Amino acid sequence: MTVQTRQEVLAVLEGDWASYVRRFRSLSPDEQSAFLAKQGYARIGDLLAHVVAWWQMGYRAIESYIADPQFQAADCDVDSFNAEAVARASGLDDEALIASFEKMRSFLCDFVKALPEAAFENEKVVKQFNMEIVGHLSEHNLPEKE
Repeated sequence: MTVQTRQEVLAVLEGDWASYVRRFRSLSPDEQSAFLAKQGYARIGDLLAHVVAWWQMGYRAIESYIADPQFQAADCDVDSFNAEAVARASGLDDEALIASFEKMRSFLCDFVKALPEAAFENEKVVKQFNMEIVGHLSEHNLPEKE
């Protein structure tokens, strides 16, 4: 799946991501543990902290691409970035991290709604949305309930 339009980005944010925590919680405790172990996270809050950190970076990149079409995002050490995101979240419980995730998701929805239509004609903006919104969803796709 890829997104190209405002409506497609919002559909993923307001659909799949909006139901993510609920769908995770609908898994049995064993399924939750297996999923998190496979993902490399000790708890759902750590996974969500990782997603939020990337969303924040992606949002800033999109703002920069819109303000300056010549902007080039700096290279990032993905493993270090992920470890730092989880470390920053270590003092917070899952509920606080879920609230942070939901706050950032809601912020992104408002941000996407407010973008000028021309933003979706910018290849860098569309690529960033695909990496952060769609790519992360596919990387952290929850198992289907049987």
